[in-house]
Amino acid sequence: MGDRIRARRELRGWSIRYAASRAGISHTSWSRIERGQQRTDRYMVVDLAAALECSVVELTGQPYVPADRQLDAARIDAERVWTEMMRHPLAERPVPGKAAHGAIRQETALVRDLYSRCDYSGAMHRLISLIPALHADGRRPETAEMMVPVYGVAMGCLLNVGFPAHAWFAAQQCSEAAQQLEDPAGLAVATANQARVLAYTGAYGPARVMCDRAADDIQRRLEAPSALDLLGFLHLARAHHSAGLRDIGTAEEHLTEASRIAARTGETDAWDMAWGPRNVALWQMALQLDTGRAGEAIETARTIRVTDLPAVRQVYFYMDMARAMADVGRDHDAVRMLLTGERVGPQHTRSSTSARETARSLLRRGLLGSELRGLCERMGVLN
Repeated sequence: MGDRIRARRELRGWSIRYAASRAGISHTSWSRIERGQQRTDRYMVVDLAAALECSVVELTGQPYVPADRQLDAARIDAERVWTEMMRHPLAERPVPGKAAHGAIRQETALVRDLYSRCDYSGAMHRLISLIPALHADGRRPETAEMMVPVYGVAMGCLLNVGFPAHAWFAAQQCSEAAQQLEDPAGLAVATANQARVLAYTGAYGPARVMCDRAADDIQRRLEAPSALDLLGFLHLARAHHSAGLRDIGTAEEHLTEASRIAARTGETDAWDMAWGPRNVALWQMALQLDTGRAGEAIETARTIRVTDLPAVRQVYFYMDMARAMADVGRDHDAVRMLLTGERVGPQHTRSSTSARETARSLLRRGLLGSELRGLCERMGVLN
């Protein structure tokens, strides 16, 4: 990332001091970032991109050149999934297909399971045939109910392997499917998906506005199934967006409210959210990390039973723990966390911006060893 930041700055013809002033950071910090001696958090990279007048994705360099066959296949299938979504807009009248409704439901369950295990390549490969089959199944409410999580899976897969524009279209498809339902929770899920893509690209303001409106809507219909779960999740999303806007006080307020709701609902799995106190703790940990409180994040991590989490949540946990350990100078523990995350979800770890930058910073700090170098090779990370 530092190399891309330097190339962008030099293309503009700007000095480090001038570019740093545009981003609101010191010129020494900017210089260290360019040299790979200082990592950027998810919020700082938004400021850097704004200063350089480019997109976040241009600085993170996604999609990455694949380091293994699964990620190579995922990149190819990402384009094919996007093509199928373009060919089957929800506004068109469906043409009946041959697939039985029961078979479609089974395939939907399989795709959701593959995503929960971070098998993005496997999920997208099956989405290529599932999307047209769902579209051909008609406009029945139960079909729209399946479309919401299916397009949510498409959004998550595409985003996690570095295709945010494709992911935005999947999130829009998810929203259109949700509008066919009379379920406020489904609409909230679709809104959260759209906001996730916006936040990924640094558009925290629009993302928070979107989730504010969704929370207001669902607050009026809390008697609906899973409505309270979604309200809690929207508080988590707004905490993330508020932190991205440097409104830390509001972020903490949303986390507190999410914690209160989670204590009331307990652990649930509606709409594949894995909502509950553990999820709130994961978001609390991420906020502490992104606001420079790595020590607090490590303490929060001690309260989380990792083995009880689905694989996709475990990977996020280990990626955040790697960042925290690196920030407090426990470099060997940081490598151990990265390797554990890779064992749980290799595709996610090898394509994660956070994991890649953590690994690169450890390498450039002079931490050697076959395990770290092997991981960097599998990620396609060069010193």
